[in-house]
Amino acid sequence: MLAELGDGSTPSVHFEGGAEERDKSALVSLLEQLTTSTALYPVFLDTSKLLVVVSIQRYLRGPGNEERSRSASSYLFDVTVTDGITHVKCHLAPALNSLVHWNCLRAGRGIHITRCSLVNDEKRLNRCFLQIEALELAAAQCDPSLSIPSLSIEPLRSLTTSQRGKDLLRTLQTETPLRVGRLHYLPLWNNNDPCGREWIGSKPPPFLNVPLEGFGLISLQDLSMTWRTNVGFPRLLVRIMHKSRLRYYGRPQTKVDFPYQAYFEVADQSGMMPLVLWNSLCPEWYQSLHVGTVLLLHRYSVKHSYQMRTWATPRDPQIKSLRTIEICLNPRDPRAEIQIVPHQQVKAEWRLPDIKYNFITRLELDQLSEGFTCDIIGLVTFVGRCQRIRREDSSEDFYLYRWVHAVDGSTEQPFVLELFATSQPETFQQIHPMTYLVCTQMRLVRELRPGGVITTVPYLTTSNESQISISGHHKGQPYTKDPKVQGFIRWVKGQHEKDVMKSSVIGGYYSFPPAPKLFQEYCKNLDAEALLTSTSQLKKEIESLHYKEHKRFILQGTIVAVQYVCHTEPAVRLGAVPIQEVDAFGASTSQPVRCLHSPEKDTRVIRQTEQLRVDPVRHHQRQSTPIFTRYWLRNRYPLRDLQKSYDSKCQAHKPLRKKLSNPPTGMPKQKRTVNRQMRALSSKRPAAAQDAEVAASTKGSSQAAEQPVPPNEDDYGRCDTGITTDGNSKYTWRSPTWSEIREHLSEHLHFGQLLPESIPRRFVYKHRDFLMQQHNLQATECSPATAVSNMELQSFASACCHGYYTVTMVGVNHQVAVDVVFLPVVMSHNSHRMLGLSMDVHDNTVASVMTSGYICDKQTADNDRPKQISSYPDQIIKTAADLDNTRVICILDVCHHGEGKSEVILHKMYRMTE
Repeated sequence: MLAELGDGSTPSVHFEGGAEERDKSALVSLLEQLTTSTALYPVFLDTSKLLVVVSIQRYLRGPGNEERSRSASSYLFDVTVTDGITHVKCHLAPALNSLVHWNCLRAGRGIHITRCSLVNDEKRLNRCFLQIEALELAAAQCDPSLSIPSLSIEPLRSLTTSQRGKDLLRTLQTETPLRVGRLHYLPLWNNNDPCGREWIGSKPPPFLNVPLEGFGLISLQDLSMTWRTNVGFPRLLVRIMHKSRLRYYGRPQTKVDFPYQAYFEVADQSGMMPLVLWNSLCPEWYQSLHVGTVLLLHRYSVKHSYQMRTWATPRDPQIKSLRTIEICLNPRDPRAEIQIVPHQQVKAEWRLPDIKYNFITRLELDQLSEGFTCDIIGLVTFVGRCQRIRREDSSEDFYLYRWVHAVDGSTEQPFVLELFATSQPETFQQIHPMTYLVCTQMRLVRELRPGGVITTVPYLTTSNESQISISGHHKGQPYTKDPKVQGFIRWVKGQHEKDVMKSSVIGGYYSFPPAPKLFQEYCKNLDAEALLTSTSQLKKEIESLHYKEHKRFILQGTIVAVQYVCHTEPAVRLGAVPIQEVDAFGASTSQPVRCLHSPEKDTRVIRQTEQLRVDPVRHHQRQSTPIFTRYWLRNRYPLRDLQKSYDSKCQAHKPLRKKLSNPPTGMPKQKRTVNRQMRALSSKRPAAAQDAEVAASTKGSSQAAEQPVPPNEDDYGRCDTGITTDGNSKYTWRSPTWSEIREHLSEHLHFGQLLPESIPRRFVYKHRDFLMQQHNLQATECSPATAVSNMELQSFASACCHGYYTVTMVGVNHQVAVDVVFLPVVMSHNSHRMLGLSMDVHDNTVASVMTSGYICDKQTADNDRPKQISSYPDQIIKTAADLDNTRVICILDVCHHGEGKSEVILHKMYRMTE
């Protein structure tokens, strides 16, 4: 029988079962131990007890100096953990915040709490809470579909025998943050989205007739002329014309409970005026106020408007703009009265203006000027992964954004959209290929040379007033009657789903717009020296990145090695076999991590219990995990994925073709061959021997997939072609000076492996929920809704039909070397990453490919151009010697994917002579 603790809302401590199960609960035992002890020092725990993180919640820290002295972070975290019987909300010690910043500690992760304490809240009466002082991260992710136990009062009665136990239970029953008296939580990864139960969803409007006859209404124009002399203003009847994203203005010193504001622009028959929704009215009303909603307002205030804000572009020139003053809806002094007028009760005699739009087609976009504001509708063909950028240097506040391509049928070129979060998290996270996307108040961006020549494909970015809608949310929207929207619907009806699916891509590395041809154009009016980062600083900069944070760095140095790796032959090198993650700085991240909060220890809270060093000369042999059995490989990764990999564009590797005398050409033959081999293995060998053999082959595959195998010492200075034992074709060039330089390096950073998160994937509509989950940010809470399936991202076909290059660069002082990934596109392939590139035919040397960003597989008939080299990787690598002892400037795109995985990709190379 389930009962509730006290009279609070949903409690934070849950338990199910009788006394026998309670005795098995590690958390209940811990609570009893802490509440009955008179000492306040931390308690050391048995690390064998595995707990699972249910949720992680973030909130703004308080203004006190106590927290500031222990952590420079502006935010604190509460972590809810469960042992399968009980779940308890704990406070995370501020020194452990970086575990959340790096997404090492996340919902669904297994942990071992090694030290915790019971902390009394001295600013509130009868309140105390658990604080995690030290923990160990489990080696594997726990089942995210773990059911959270329900509540029972009986197992917790033992805690009420002491005053501290009563205080603890009282605190755990609240839904508010544990520390500093804050009343609400923030989103985990940005500040502009609604988050928590305080945010009321869309309110259904009342269906009673609104009695306007007895009200004394005032027009906006009359209000603008008489607001100084009036004390109590008459009611306003207005329609919402524009809506902005939420603005969070909270700081640690802020004492406002809900420091939010949202701008609107409302209009009646006399004009249009800004309106501001303040503080606690935002959680109550923001998600109910939409463009086109009619409002009846009373008890509002009026003041001069803030002119430094952005403004929406008016669509109706006949509406008079009244932007010198603004209407304020406050939660108190006085509390504003807001009433939504149902759509069916809006009368024509009120003469409220209609919502107008300025939809354009992709064909019209090329003729528009910089900064033009427009609305678009399109069919999504590419959706990029969610990424974050800092609002300011050294700030903990981030903007959340993603890149999207959408076509509308007016031309083959898509809209390129840079979508920042618009305070519509459900819509933003549900964008996927093959959905109909509407974006309003988008601003045109295009880069121009000093001569005025367009150098890149124009793209659209969101403004503060942008709103986005996707399939399933278009019904009833004002734009559905727009002629261009109707034309788009007619075009979509003539499209075939299979044709659209072929060009649908999701995720992977994407950088737009491409850097200009000349470094001087890249810098423009900026100081080039201020943009450069030294190779010695690069490690520190990468370590400081937060989860999914993207940042660009510019390095100067020389290239000493280039290697081509084909990752699209067998599905093993597509990433179908999970590989052990390698720390680019020399440590493995798959081992348990001990995290401590102690004044005697360094606040760099991660300490590897076991380290796996990567030998820069000889590739380190790694241990495979025992779960790599033949059954697991066969069942999890279907044979069609293996077949797709054989049909990839690796035909250029002639040595490989010699090894494969009769390569499989069809699915049935491949399936029969593999099944026959598996049956033979099962019948002739014992299970232990089979598992050992599969583990050994997996070990070799993981080695090939992660780190290219360097050639022998005597191979320096020449191009090597060949096939390794696992069939992986590689072509390598190394500078003759690299051997000597390497002996004197102080550090070698290894980022030369292509991560699964960097590979764009073919979109499969059937598995859209899983793909969207993989390319959104980590969920705040572990629930069945977030546990989509047990699939692996690597099992989806890659949209890259070729391999990648590992480039080794050393700084000008030859003290630090760094391996980075270079992932060019092929000109003839219809890749989403070709947009904005110059498309000029070049000679396919390594220098030309790294400068242009693409491989040219089209021959030129121009006799004035130098002879073009074959686009085969082995021929391209042979030209790398041209870069020997050449000073270059490299633009690197860096993105942190959590858990020590950092993506470092060469975006463009400039020669110093250029």
